[in-house]
Amino acid sequence: MTSVISDKRKGLIEKILRFTPYILAVILWCLLAFKEQYYLKKVEDLSVFLFDKLFILEWFKTPGGFLGLAGMFLTQFLHLPWLGALLWVVLLLIAYQLTVRVFNIPESYRPLALIAPVLLVIANMSLGYGVFIMREQDHFFGPLLGYLVSLVPMTVIPRIRHKWAKALFIPVWGAAGFELFGTFALIGLLVTALASLVRPQATRKERFTEFLCMVACIIFIPIFMYPAYTTYRMADSWIMGLPSISDDRWTHAMRAPIQLALLCPLILGLIQYRLQQKPLKDNKKYLTNAILYIVSVAAVWGFWFKDPNFHTELAMSDAVDSFDWKKAIRIYHDASRSQGQSFEPTRSMVMYRDLALLKTNQALDKAFTMKDGSKMQKSRTVIPMAWQSGKQIYLQYGLVNMSYRWCLEDVIEHGWSYGTLKYMVMHSVVMHEEEFARKYINKLSKTLFYRKWAKGQTALAHDSTLMASTKPYSEILPYMCFENRMTNDMVKTEGFMMRHYTEAIPTNPTPEFDRAALFWAMRIQNIQVFWSCLYDYAQTNKVEQLPRAVEEAAILYSSLEKPPFELRFSKNTTDRYNAFRRFVENNPVRDIKESSEKYYSKFGDTFFYYYYFIRDLKTY
Repeated sequence: MTSVISDKRKGLIEKILRFTPYILAVILWCLLAFKEQYYLKKVEDLSVFLFDKLFILEWFKTPGGFLGLAGMFLTQFLHLPWLGALLWVVLLLIAYQLTVRVFNIPESYRPLALIAPVLLVIANMSLGYGVFIMREQDHFFGPLLGYLVSLVPMTVIPRIRHKWAKALFIPVWGAAGFELFGTFALIGLLVTALASLVRPQATRKERFTEFLCMVACIIFIPIFMYPAYTTYRMADSWIMGLPSISDDRWTHAMRAPIQLALLCPLILGLIQYRLQQKPLKDNKKYLTNAILYIVSVAAVWGFWFKDPNFHTELAMSDAVDSFDWKKAIRIYHDASRSQGQSFEPTRSMVMYRDLALLKTNQALDKAFTMKDGSKMQKSRTVIPMAWQSGKQIYLQYGLVNMSYRWCLEDVIEHGWSYGTLKYMVMHSVVMHEEEFARKYINKLSKTLFYRKWAKGQTALAHDSTLMASTKPYSEILPYMCFENRMTNDMVKTEGFMMRHYTEAIPTNPTPEFDRAALFWAMRIQNIQVFWSCLYDYAQTNKVEQLPRAVEEAAILYSSLEKPPFELRFSKNTTDRYNAFRRFVENNPVRDIKESSEKYYSKFGDTFFYYYYFIRDLKTY
């Protein structure tokens, strides 16, 4: 009876271990599709794939271009995060299964086949803010496809029985593979060559001949094919198609997992016969498998970029791209509630939040009731706000030329992308540049998921009168009541916005512009500028009662400096200010940091607190 129970238990454990990779794949898909959906959408937003002959041919100017093209093709499906994540996870499972079969890994060591997929997951999910400075737009799918390609010669060559067929396949694969897949094809040959040296089934002469043939292909094929190309240096011939490591040390650290993943086939190829000769006993096998699976999960989770502010920024950015201002505000509130007392927003989060509040005409009531801050990015180096969200913020505030400037910067640094093309279209429509609008619309019309949106912009580009009744243009035009010119923001978006709205002289002021100007005057905490903007605001906005924060600023500034015009304040504001003064008398501020928490608990939702305690915010 005991042996039967033992056998059943053993069978159950083996089934669990056999299906563990698939269970982990389902968990990974759920995390990507539901927790990282905005990250996946941002990866897609920063890439582009055009169903266009010239676009496709462009990728064949260098070896490995087809691999990059295939990576870009798959990246576009991240537009639907559940679908893009499914494709990626399925490819990871294929990589796992192929690794097991190619190297004939016994069950005792089966989790070793997960090492490369785990490293590829780490490479993508540890990027964080690095996603904004990646040079290769195929970085999400490209290395995974390259790994699969590297397994091809290891799968095919050992199975070719006839020596002349094998002698023919090796150079053909080397030449065709190098053209289509770059160095990934040569890596497969290298691993196969080294593995052939320890293959017991062949004679020493056969092993040595195969080794020399494959090494000769690896050395000479890039040399012979180099004259056919003109876009890279001879010294780079053996790294074509590989993730670039030349950007800087920061991106090199992120590419390390990909480079390590490419070493896995080499190691497995050299030790595969040793693994087959030394199977583990059941108890050791189960323990070894369990430990390897646990280590794999721990490695992925340990390197996974989990910064909540980064994910909030991505979610708010997506809401801004969709012109869903209520959603942007809700995301900010959700982040504040989930983090509790430890919550401190980045300046990008605050900029997105304030933009959404202005668009819904709530900024002068609510912006200063919410927690402010300038928490620095959890990043190896600071990614300027202009790179990250400049084109979005500038366009929505009516600074369309500045938006276009950062679109051009993005094209120069990273090439065309869906997000950049969309904002270039909107700039051209707003500026009545029909020729440029059609150029960018034509590109987007050759995409899979943006062609419908592009078609809708064609009518607006032809008839600009339609903009007044079409979002987002109807929300942008009121802010463009000043002389629109190109200038330099010194890569400081927030500081530029402050100067623009407090110094610009509108030719035909609108209520929306004056609301924004008053808001930014309150942001910079300059009393004279505040009085000037408040006067302009009262001229263009039909105000029966000043917004709460404006009234609080006015009563506070009136106590510090005599106002240039008469003001009346509501009883609630007067009572609140008197309570604040009494609290100050009873709780004098000796140390800003120590007093901040005490004052925040009672007056954190007032402009009084903002004026005295929100100082020296660090923008970027």
